[in-house]
Amino acid sequence: MRKPKPKFKKERPPDQHAVDTDWRLFIALPMPDAVQERIAKTVDLLSDHDLPVRWVAAESAHLTLHFLGETPTERAELVRMGLGTAVSRHAPFALHTGDLGVFPGIRKPRVIWQGLNGQTERLAALHREIGRQLVQLEFEVDDRQFHPHVTLGRVRDNPPASLGVDIQHALNDRRIAELVMSSRVEIPITEVLLVRSFLERGGARHVPIDRYPLRG
Repeated sequence: MRKPKPKFKKERPPDQHAVDTDWRLFIALPMPDAVQERIAKTVDLLSDHDLPVRWVAAESAHLTLHFLGETPTERAELVRMGLGTAVSRHAPFALHTGDLGVFPGIRKPRVIWQGLNGQTERLAALHREIGRQLVQLEFEVDDRQFHPHVTLGRVRDNPPASLGVDIQHALNDRRIAELVMSSRVEIPITEVLLVRSFLERGGARHVPIDRYPLRG
């Protein structure tokens, strides 16, 4: 008589709401309604090309300044308490929507993005100062060149070899080009957000846990 195979208990993912669970954090600039509407239109047109891309919900659109990742709650509190001083040294400024593009390049695309232009030197200064604050709190900071953008979509795993050509064809769509060129959308930058990200079946859900006004 065969012995029954032992049943292995399936591991449950950690409860993201538990007190002792690390927080998945990032620091970002929110996008106004007008930009969210532009992104929704752009994604809608790009979706017509049936690309293997996970599109970002327009209402969650943001400009990431620094991604902190999984952070113990006590360190999250240090960030929450320390960001205000660094941000308040900077005065409000303005950006606006620009061209569309891909990271790291059209030959091996991974991310499709909406570029941002305008007072980018003021943005870079804010980005650097927050980075210095994070280093003081012993966080690792990405030292690659900062390219201001809003993510529109991320390429799915195992894309076809033709993906680069397909994306280039989509970006050259006359309707998309006319939308990008028709008028730029102004983006007043008046605050920085500390955001907690919850990874759920339907995608990531972002919850601001603190807001820091720019004062100058």
